[in-house]
Amino acid sequence: MSSLAHSLVTWEEFLHLSDRSEQGTRYELHDGKVVILPPARPLHIKVQKRIEKLFEAAARDRGVVAIEFPYRPLRNLQYWVADVAYIPKADWDDLPPDEYPVYAPQIVVEVLSPSNTDAKLNRQMIVAISAGAQEFWVVDPTERTVRVTAASKTIVYRPGDSIPVLGTTIDVDAIFTI
Repeated sequence: MSSLAHSLVTWEEFLHLSDRSEQGTRYELHDGKVVILPPARPLHIKVQKRIEKLFEAAARDRGVVAIEFPYRPLRNLQYWVADVAYIPKADWDDLPPDEYPVYAPQIVVEVLSPSNTDAKLNRQMIVAISAGAQEFWVVDPTERTVRVTAASKTIVYRPGDSIPVLGTTIDVDAIFTI
């Protein structure tokens, strides 16, 4: 993860950056700083896909589960991309097709990768929860743990544990069965 600018960038300025998706990288806006994120590694993608399938089974038709979901939790200076997000159906239906509304998904999941730092994850969690996310997950494929923060309480789930989510539970071991 590297920073592109030394001065703060507004939302409007951020929208005018060139698209880098064909190079496998993407931009995020963290507190007015443009951050370039490298492409995901295969393990990261496999864990994302596994979580997506588990969430879809739990959510059924009550919501949408998306990988690489862009969200704008604050009006200016913030634009993040969740590795996995759960969006309730009513919220999904209300999202405008051609705009980035100020919105945070109900559940934001981050899968650890080499570009993550504790400071980045903590800031993203604070911003997401402050903007209305009900849960923020940090999934660690190396340690095979899931740290869930909800209502200012954090629980670390380990192999053998089950995580309550969307009216059911997901086994930690199932997340890492890829």
